[in-house]
Amino acid sequence: MDQVALPVEGRGEDDAGTSQVLQRVLTDRPTALRPLYWRIGRQESQGSGPVDAILSDEPDEQGFVSVAPGTTLFFDTYFGAFFESHWRLNTRMRRLSLSVTVTGPCIVRVKRRSVGVDQLLGEARTGAGTRTLGFAIPDISMNFREYGLLHFEVTALGPGAAFREAAWLGVGPAVPVALGLVFCTFNREPFIAGVLSAMVEDPAVLARLDRVVVVNQGKEGLRQHPEIAPLAARLGGRLTIIEQDNFGGAGGFTRGLLATLEDPALTHCALLDDDIRLEPDTILRLIAFLSLAGEVAVGGQMLDGVQPMRLYENGAVIDSRDWFPKPAQHNLDLLDPDGLDVLAQPQPVHFNGWWCFAVSLDIVRRMGLPLPCFIRGDDAEYGMRLYRSGIPTVVLPGAAVWHEPFYLKLGGWQLYYETRNLLILAALHDRFSPVAALRRAGRSWLIHLLTFRYYGAALIGRGVADFLQGPEVLRQDPQALHRAVVELRTTYGPVQVGRRHVVDQAVVGRMPRHRLGFLVLFAIVLLRNALLPTAGSSPVMVRQAEFSWVGLRRIDRYVLDNWWEPELSTYRRDRGTFWTLARRTLPVMAQLLARGGRAAAAWQASASELTSTRFWNGYLGRTGPVPDQAMPGRRPSMAPERAAAGPASATPAP
Repeated sequence: MDQVALPVEGRGEDDAGTSQVLQRVLTDRPTALRPLYWRIGRQESQGSGPVDAILSDEPDEQGFVSVAPGTTLFFDTYFGAFFESHWRLNTRMRRLSLSVTVTGPCIVRVKRRSVGVDQLLGEARTGAGTRTLGFAIPDISMNFREYGLLHFEVTALGPGAAFREAAWLGVGPAVPVALGLVFCTFNREPFIAGVLSAMVEDPAVLARLDRVVVVNQGKEGLRQHPEIAPLAARLGGRLTIIEQDNFGGAGGFTRGLLATLEDPALTHCALLDDDIRLEPDTILRLIAFLSLAGEVAVGGQMLDGVQPMRLYENGAVIDSRDWFPKPAQHNLDLLDPDGLDVLAQPQPVHFNGWWCFAVSLDIVRRMGLPLPCFIRGDDAEYGMRLYRSGIPTVVLPGAAVWHEPFYLKLGGWQLYYETRNLLILAALHDRFSPVAALRRAGRSWLIHLLTFRYYGAALIGRGVADFLQGPEVLRQDPQALHRAVVELRTTYGPVQVGRRHVVDQAVVGRMPRHRLGFLVLFAIVLLRNALLPTAGSSPVMVRQAEFSWVGLRRIDRYVLDNWWEPELSTYRRDRGTFWTLARRTLPVMAQLLARGGRAAAAWQASASELTSTRFWNGYLGRTGPVPDQAMPGRRPSMAPERAAAGPASATPAP
């Protein structure tokens, strides 16, 4: 091999720091996902004609792509490109280079795309044989806006051309990173097995796994599950499975955090959902970024598990007007070059979801543990806590997981936790205003009421009431509270109908153009719900895009048509339920206005205690920071049916 650059594998040191692989260039991925990694075509100057590139299926040539003469292999893709700004602006990287190994007659071009325009940074031609080419990437000279999307392309000039491997390499003063991966799972054995398998089957990732902690809050005996047992054997002592009762995502992740904090060999931790589909190189990219970064947290982007070529969320900001998280970027088409250009320019965020989130353990020790808020809001609160302390979260494009999109989770019990926990977040991280709190919670409650979604209205009212209880609500048995929340569906939940049922399409009303008309219409709709007797009409179909309280002003019963639910929900106007919820919730809203400020002060006073190790040890039923192998993870007081099974286990592999 004629080697003219740093090899892809291996590291070296000079006066600028350590050289390391920042990002592998991947080709051997499922065909359906391949456009996110590489694409084929022709240069404009090469004219028309067939194009072809064949991925080798030989075990010793995994990832090699044979390229037909005249065909160009492009890596200006989501996983193939290098998002320069995120690394230049947030790490101590001093030099950047690209190493590309090709066989046969090729031309390799390296480019920087900035504001949609490609600039050629370098090119090289090769002949017969295999060569590794090295390209130094120049830093910009004027303004950081010149940073862009770094990418390369390989054009075959004759028979026998092939792409073999490539990597983006960085040099800088690196710190050691020993990463503990934390998963929280609840009766999703096939999902967590899939994630573990993705890491175990990638030799480079397996070599960098220091510790994997899986906190099981579902059925006991996860290690013995037939899909988990062989993976546990391969991971050996690096895998710890902790069995405990269900404390929600917050409790599961915190229990895993405690395990990583108690391991002196670890320096960083990463929190990942159990139901993700993982690109394994994400782990390596996070490690490389953390090794060169200063005091930051780093998040992986969430790709849509249903529409895998789309980015669902790129971190989020908390809107100060209503405290609701809003994605920094949402629903981007990753096959559209404009979508990648948007991602190439970093956008500050308040937090990144815990589908993929990493931070140093030193930061966790200083900032404390998550709030025991069960689910929905623990990641947002923790991110805001970091942000308010001057620790930013960097969301790294190309480090990503596929996850179930949130539009599949609408309309359930999660609304209770969203309501309560967003009020807590506002109390802890903003100048809490009872008027603003009433405006947001009251508006949401009223909209649910006027659209006959009585379960949602009941959940909102319960969420506000529990916020007003103050911190004591988080000291209660979370499972008993969760059962009470879910049981509200028995009284107020909609009726399900199958999609085979034929329902006439509704004619929905339109929004008035003028404010006076809006106010008059609102009064009419309110009086209609409060005074007209319950109707027994046949349901009509309302499309999600046309759904609003205005559109339902002449409708008494409807089926909400969305394309993601296997069964549809039927909602019916009911005067009795309207008044029942009004009598129960209006006093709660009045209390939010009258004593919301005092409740916010109580939350602020208890925040440090609720996020302390001492509190969490008691909350989880632990007796203190004892070795993980002897740690009780199940709480007999919360799960008496399990007490007979003996002390619960946190079992490392032998």
